[in-house]
Amino acid sequence: MSRPFFTICIPTKNRFDRVRNAVRSVLEQTFSDLEVIVCDNSDEAEAAGTAAVTREANDSRVRYVRTNGKLSMPDNWEYAIAHAEGEYVGVLTDRSVYRRDALSLVHAEIQRSGTPVVGWFPDQYGRDPAGRAFKRRSCSGERREIASKELLDYFLNGHPKYGTKLLPKLMTGVCARSVIDRVRATPLGRICPPVAPDFTSGYLMLAHTDRVVLLDDSLFVSCGIGNGSSFRRRGPLAERFLRDLGMTWKDCVDRMPTDACFPHAMVLNDLMRVKATLPEVFAGFDLNPRHYYVGCLYDHFRSAHHTSSVTEDYDALIEGLNHETDDVQRWVRSRQIYIDALAVMPSEAREFGLPEPEEEEDEEGADDFPKFDTIFDALAWGERNPRVPGRNQIIAMPDAETVKTYYVLRHRMTERKV
Repeated sequence: MSRPFFTICIPTKNRFDRVRNAVRSVLEQTFSDLEVIVCDNSDEAEAAGTAAVTREANDSRVRYVRTNGKLSMPDNWEYAIAHAEGEYVGVLTDRSVYRRDALSLVHAEIQRSGTPVVGWFPDQYGRDPAGRAFKRRSCSGERREIASKELLDYFLNGHPKYGTKLLPKLMTGVCARSVIDRVRATPLGRICPPVAPDFTSGYLMLAHTDRVVLLDDSLFVSCGIGNGSSFRRRGPLAERFLRDLGMTWKDCVDRMPTDACFPHAMVLNDLMRVKATLPEVFAGFDLNPRHYYVGCLYDHFRSAHHTSSVTEDYDALIEGLNHETDDVQRWVRSRQIYIDALAVMPSEAREFGLPEPEEEEDEEGADDFPKFDTIFDALAWGERNPRVPGRNQIIAMPDAETVKTYYVLRHRMTERKV
């Protein structure tokens, strides 16, 4: 029996109401040579609901895999991928759905270019208070083939807001099974190590390939609020995530210049952890302190609009900055985000006479986004109303000697706009 072309893994825990939509979106793809693995890490009381969802699908392409219910999220992802049989493997979170033509477009790109990794971007649904708004990203519809090392270099040294979006991940792309097997044969032994398996899978895919293709298109929809937002808000989902890992907040940034536990610091810390195990593979990819501080300041700016619990992290960050070299301090303090982040601290804003900054565009969106009762109503509307392609966003990077062009969403990424 031949392998399916795609394996789509859906790791889940205690959310059988969400996983039903994820499974449906894969089975309704216009490309059918695929399998779906629902990897259920639910607590015992919740597992029956997830198992029932897979039975309801009544499709031989769906496989239900049950864990012991006690795995961490990275381990659950790893367990799901270990059961994959497809030539290309991707992860769809249980709160996300694919656009109906997503895998057809990806398959066509793989057939055309033979690329080992294809990445794409998300739309958003249900992040407004009523849970009905459909926010579509502005996309050009173009494709760009990028050297893997250049893309990883940009993640470390480019614009911190957009480098994380450009990084291909198993939850925003697919990877050739041969690459995954090669990664798992290394001393690391896995494709999704902790803490954040979406980012660690991205680092490892880039380190073990020569090139990737990014499609400037939104091929899936992220529904509701995810782990990143929970981490910024220090919500119960984040606390549970750490308990499952057996880690503390400080463990997540043990290779960073400060103890500030911002999401940006955590994903950079993950890269340094992976590099410590595979130093030759990641040779030359080092922490950029400028990028670290600016990325954390962006996280602080966003968090400060929702909670005051990050004040201690901000203080730790600034204390660390005060001990950096003069050139790092001058560069970071010359960025607009440094002023904006300072202004959301009430006492400091008054002391310096700074105006209250306007909040940047956030998950909640705007009132004029179309509203739908279900995500599938939103997808059907999207099919009837194709998005108008955005402008060509291929731009030259500041470090043009090593990075020729990058493909980004919506913003020109120049050093002075950091």
